[in-house]
Amino acid sequence: MFSETVQSLSSTIHSTSTTISSRLNDNYPNLSKNLNDNYSTLSSKFSDNYSTFSSKFNENYTALYSGLSNTRSTVTSTFNEGTAYIYNLPTSIGSQVSSYASMIEPVDDYEERDVSKISPNDNLNDNIIALDNERQEIFKNIVSLYSCKPKKECFKYYDDSVIFEDPLMFAAGLPNLKAQFYGMPKVFVKSTTKKYKILENSPNYLKFELEQKYELPFVGRAIVQKSQITLEFSPENRKIIRHTDLWNGKPIGEGGMLRKGAAKLVSTLVWVPEE
Repeated sequence: MFSETVQSLSSTIHSTSTTISSRLNDNYPNLSKNLNDNYSTLSSKFSDNYSTFSSKFNENYTALYSGLSNTRSTVTSTFNEGTAYIYNLPTSIGSQVSSYASMIEPVDDYEERDVSKISPNDNLNDNIIALDNERQEIFKNIVSLYSCKPKKECFKYYDDSVIFEDPLMFAAGLPNLKAQFYGMPKVFVKSTTKKYKILENSPNYLKFELEQKYELPFVGRAIVQKSQITLEFSPENRKIIRHTDLWNGKPIGEGGMLRKGAAKLVSTLVWVPEE
């Protein structure tokens, strides 16, 4: 009985399918042709668009690949340079420590002669133009800063956007420069000017050698620092736009990011009096 029912149902489905197919062909004789034509057109357009897309992508991909390759090379180079710098830090620090150790000497009981009161025009290098009153005042202000005696008047010839740079610090802006010098009395008990020499006096530059003796607290020792200081002046307002301090006349070298970080740390920790 079940087998007969299945056969009857199968026959009915086949008959219905044949009837639907026949009616579709009778009523829509062009349906198959239209489908074939539309499919061919769609396929052709897709192929054309795909070819155009593929061509443009390849052209752009070449530029993209080149850009990525260049960027990767730059990143790799920067990373390698940074890694090399980090690996060289111990050697650099060791050299600095060795250099500083050679500058340390015992503190004498007698009062050492301070030459900062001597007129700068009495300590000119050969063929150097004498300093006018303004330049003399600037020089004395700088010596006061290095003598751990910062005060408001010492900064009046600095431009607000001045750059200060030495082997330990890179400070941008007058507030950050002030912090460096207001921080010095926190580190040293006393600073004495042992000698100096004016090396250049031109409209845009004032350069001089300065030898300072910085006494350290508690240990009875002092650091004798020889600096070559260059002040660069703006042609517009005649204010100092750059203050560079070379220790022992040596180039400052690398490590700009570390020196900027050190300057920011000092600026954060050191209190600067309000004007």
